[in-house]
Amino acid sequence: MQNSANSEKNNNHGSVLGATCMCFAYIMWGLTPLYTQFMEDIPFAEVVTHRILWSLPGIFFAVAYFSKNLSSLKSTIKNTRVLSMLVLSTTLLACHWGVFVYALLSKRGFETSLSFFITPILSIAMGAIILKERLNRLQIVATLLTGGALAIMTIYNGMPLLSVGIAITWSGYCFTRKTIKADSNIGFLVEMLILAIPALFYTFWLLVKGNAYFLKSFPDTAFLMGYGIINSLVFCVFSYGIKKTRLSTVGIMEYIAPIMILANTTLILKQPINRVDVIVFIIVFVSMLIYMMPTVLGDRK
Repeated sequence: MQNSANSEKNNNHGSVLGATCMCFAYIMWGLTPLYTQFMEDIPFAEVVTHRILWSLPGIFFAVAYFSKNLSSLKSTIKNTRVLSMLVLSTTLLACHWGVFVYALLSKRGFETSLSFFITPILSIAMGAIILKERLNRLQIVATLLTGGALAIMTIYNGMPLLSVGIAITWSGYCFTRKTIKADSNIGFLVEMLILAIPALFYTFWLLVKGNAYFLKSFPDTAFLMGYGIINSLVFCVFSYGIKKTRLSTVGIMEYIAPIMILANTTLILKQPINRVDVIVFIIVFVSMLIYMMPTVLGDRK
């Protein structure tokens, strides 16, 4: 009895600590627009490049510590089919980061935030179209509402290409990763190693041409390095937290970041937002509540 009570107490403690770590990670990601303002003069490609390079050491540590199975790294790389699929997922991840960073540096905070809300709905649509998955009524309603919101925005403000671009690349990435038979952490490390190769060449090319912001001045160099290092530290915290937190809790907490991105860009950075944007956001937000309803009700049961 006492051992059972102690075990339950430890599980509760781990769950609280895990949720705290997850909350911290999402808050840090929500603060990204404030950080990228210090790099607004730097081309987005160079920002993405240094995010990759300076994230790699921390990600390697996180994978080595949390996965405890680096021996499978060699077998993953040797598997031609798995490696080719990881190259595809790496391409999608690079595109996602590129569009995401470009949106932030272009002061398109609303579209960046909106993309996080339409991504789950887009994933549902992809599952229905590609995998022929059957949708329940709530999923159909959520999908139709999101589609209607995007139609309204397209008619009045033009197609939200950045929102759709961020959502499509991330949904495509997640869909591709689900088909790869490899440990998720090891797979992510392989992706980062693949990305590091062109990132190093691009950085070297910029330095030779004299067009690099890296090493040009101390502030630019510090912010570029810091962006990658901070991301790697947040990834370490996230990797720990997600193993200790229930998926239903994760599903709810993941919206902390986009809400903070919207708040930071509109309230602090004073980026413009019009009436149509507000209407679209409300519709998409309602669709997300409908989408999450089964998860929340099921968790309570």
